[in-house]
Amino acid sequence: MNNLQHMSTKIAKLRRSSSMTQEELGRHLSVSAQAVSKWENGDSLPDLPLIVKLAETFGCSTDYLLGHEGGLTSLIPQIRETFHQLELTDRIEFLGQLITLTEGPASALPVRSDGHPSLVHIHLGPAGLGAWAKDRLVCIASPTFLEEAVETLRSEPGFPLNLLSDEVRLVLLHLLRDIDDLKPEYAVDEEMLREQLPDSIHLDEILTECIELGFVDRVRGGYRLNFRADLTVRLLVMIHQIINKQGSMNVTVGNS
Repeated sequence: MNNLQHMSTKIAKLRRSSSMTQEELGRHLSVSAQAVSKWENGDSLPDLPLIVKLAETFGCSTDYLLGHEGGLTSLIPQIRETFHQLELTDRIEFLGQLITLTEGPASALPVRSDGHPSLVHIHLGPAGLGAWAKDRLVCIASPTFLEEAVETLRSEPGFPLNLLSDEVRLVLLHLLRDIDDLKPEYAVDEEMLREQLPDSIHLDEILTECIELGFVDRVRGGYRLNFRADLTVRLLVMIHQIINKQGSMNVTVGNS
């Protein structure tokens, strides 16, 4: 595809995604709607100053419009330079948008929040875990890291899950779903739980305790962690892994 076709396709796509008519875009750029139509039909190219204005209007790079795409890695220098000029809240907002992009539209558990801009938004799915708040935090963990953290705690109990009794901890870990199989109807029946847990555990009593603590829901087909408990367990195992594997992680504490 030549530069003319590249640009015509992208201008039309960007204009439509911005819900702008050809007339509106033309007015914004001080050109006629006919000029915009010619660009989108591949009959002509906008002048260089207009290409710059188009990039500013649509929030993209001139390279993108011209079809000079080197992959996301080529954008890192520009992102780094711009990122460090942003206010902290804008940095977190940007990282939050990246978190949501890691998952496709078929996410089993969508972004969760109560609508207030300062509350924590949560993204959990096959691409990993993301939690962020506009003015407070960003937390990103890959599925590999989460799986490793859970497996570590299965065999090596430690802070912070040792704040719970061993029996409760084991039940919670056995009810924790695979991150690539987050089905809303997920449940583990009692017989399966009994087979997976040591005979010494009084399962009826532990399940009752978990339900009273607000961790576990009894549903048709058995028992499952509710969303808050599911997220809490994953965050706790992340804390455990961060504390015990500092040498293999990048951890930033304090103002950036």
